[in-house]
Amino acid sequence: MDDHFWPSIYPGLIVGLLIGLSGGTMFSAILGALGGLAGALAYFYAYTAIGFPEGLLQLIGLIMSAVIGANLAMFAARRLARLTKPASGDDKPAE
Repeated sequence: MDDHFWPSIYPGLIVGLLIGLSGGTMFSAILGALGGLAGALAYFYAYTAIGFPEGLLQLIGLIMSAVIGANLAMFAARRLARLTKPASGDDKPAE
């Protein structure tokens, strides 16, 4: 890790947290921040492996990957909550 690692990851945390806060709960804010961080980390390692120069395109890519990561984390949590939610009995056919 070099000097540019954490400054490159901050957009992932900030964008992910803001997307998570739109979910309305603290749990979604944490999930959004973790998803945004994961997306930004994946993009950071991808562009350093390829050798992209640092600049505005790097920042745009980090923000886009953070948005995608945060939305995927929140989508996965909603799916998991829906799968583990007990049946309420409202979906039984009428007699």
